[in-house]
Amino acid sequence: MPADRRTVWNPGLNAVGGIPARSTIYQTLSPSGNDDTAAIQAALNTCPAGQVVRLAAGTFKISGMGLELPRSNITLRGAGSSVTRLVQADNASYPVIVVGTRWVKHTESRPLTANGAKGSYSITVSSAAGLKIGEIITLNQVSDDTRSDTVAPVRKVYWGKNTLSPTDDTRRWFCELNRPIGQSLEITAINGNQITFNTPLHIDFETALSAHICRFSTQDPDSKGWSAPWASQVDATRYTGIEDLAVVNGGGGDGGGNIHFWACAYCWVKNVESSGSIGHSCNLENSFRCEVRDSYFHSTRDPNPGGAGYGIGLNVYSSDCLFENNIVWGFNKLTIGRASGGGNVFGYNYLQDGYGAGYVQIPEVGSGANHYAGAHMELFEGNECFNADSESYWGNAIYGTYYRNHFTGLRISASPLTLVDAFGRRIVGVDAHAWWFSFVGNVLGFPAMPLLSGTDPHGDTYNQTGFIYQTDSNWYSNYNVMVSKVPVWNIGHDGDNTSAPDPLALARTYRHGNYDYFTQTTVWDGGTSNHSLPASLYLSAKPAFFGSNPWPRISPETPSTPLLGELPAKARFRAIKGLALTQQ
Repeated sequence: MPADRRTVWNPGLNAVGGIPARSTIYQTLSPSGNDDTAAIQAALNTCPAGQVVRLAAGTFKISGMGLELPRSNITLRGAGSSVTRLVQADNASYPVIVVGTRWVKHTESRPLTANGAKGSYSITVSSAAGLKIGEIITLNQVSDDTRSDTVAPVRKVYWGKNTLSPTDDTRRWFCELNRPIGQSLEITAINGNQITFNTPLHIDFETALSAHICRFSTQDPDSKGWSAPWASQVDATRYTGIEDLAVVNGGGGDGGGNIHFWACAYCWVKNVESSGSIGHSCNLENSFRCEVRDSYFHSTRDPNPGGAGYGIGLNVYSSDCLFENNIVWGFNKLTIGRASGGGNVFGYNYLQDGYGAGYVQIPEVGSGANHYAGAHMELFEGNECFNADSESYWGNAIYGTYYRNHFTGLRISASPLTLVDAFGRRIVGVDAHAWWFSFVGNVLGFPAMPLLSGTDPHGDTYNQTGFIYQTDSNWYSNYNVMVSKVPVWNIGHDGDNTSAPDPLALARTYRHGNYDYFTQTTVWDGGTSNHSLPASLYLSAKPAFFGSNPWPRISPETPSTPLLGELPAKARFRAIKGLALTQQ
């Protein structure tokens, strides 16, 4: 890929030897049959560093604001995700589990005194007084949406049609006010006013855009009008994990869900089943190098947009985090990236059946770090999903990278869902204003892809007459094309506008070495002579969870050999649902 589209992807706890294996049990608790919240919370509050609060098999009833794990270096572990269940009441307005400091905000802003260049590991600020080695801070800058689209320095931020002015309240939903591009960083050295980090800047930060750093706080002087002395600095929660249990029925929308991280570093979720959430099934905010792996997220109670039916997500400058080897099924938005901070990886997940309760005939966005402005330099590698797409309704994402994924172009509608891809079916989409996206080494479609016809659940008839390689008009504004033709590539579309496709999205989308079952060829970028693709952009060797399965599992550079190996997360899902293992 061009150099400006690359960064260092070294996410999660990979950089520190992986998730710690803790064996010392502090307390083992069994379900009481009544409300278990206080007993579990008391054990978590007193658990020594490096030890485990273990929950036996059974159903634990959770109430109120749920369980809180703001302390570092402890583990909450069940007896297995199929036998230990933490269940909120059906009308809950809070998560089942919070890791970190709930509703953490920012304080003590300090401006950069020189530009921070992409790839640099250090910045210079007006004052480093009080900062600590090991502290997690955020770096961000104001929106550049008044800049030109074609004259350097070109703008990178496009706010959606409902984010009208720099003071509009929507521009502070998942970032500091009007500061959607940011990053979470760990301080490793302080020399005068120069601060050094252990990860690079994933994008340029400019003094012209009032770039500054902030510390974590329990108050928010920006939005509430409090002066900085009122804002108490808090450290990130570090090395705290959740393992081997199930969480059910968390609520609360964007601030709730089932599992919610706030200001965490090197924290993790492992072998967890999460279901019945309203809000994210698992959400990371203001977090750094956290990891969510080997888990099964499914079955929201409210499969609609608006903060309700979302799967896994990254918000508020979360950086260098890893979602790996998970199943994500039966949500409205499967993956979210709202003002996420770059260096994050969605790797080798099975992502399936995104839908809306009121529009089951239209496939939702499948794989994408979208749904707000600011997401940048996020990597999707090795996943399988019904589509890759982006959307800019609340703002754009930039520099998204899709590497060695399989996008089938068709949901499977696993029981008990009854979905039909009648309208808006596509394999890859790049929304208007989604700029500098890269697709390298992917496989698109599957053998004997069917064309569908019939009557959808709303009584509307549809008849898909053929596949097309790429749309040449605003597909979303052309109902006849949208119903009858299924595109492999739909680039520059705008669902809220009847104009032509965004020419910048068309010009800035990079495609190299992708195999599609429409042309039955691997299509290379004409200006790139290098056709040698590395096995991974973030892994140095075959991951252990692949076992004897071939890796890399997707090999479009050699289509004469098997294009697709088995994805372990897909095999687990098929086994859960009793489905045969097929390519689609």
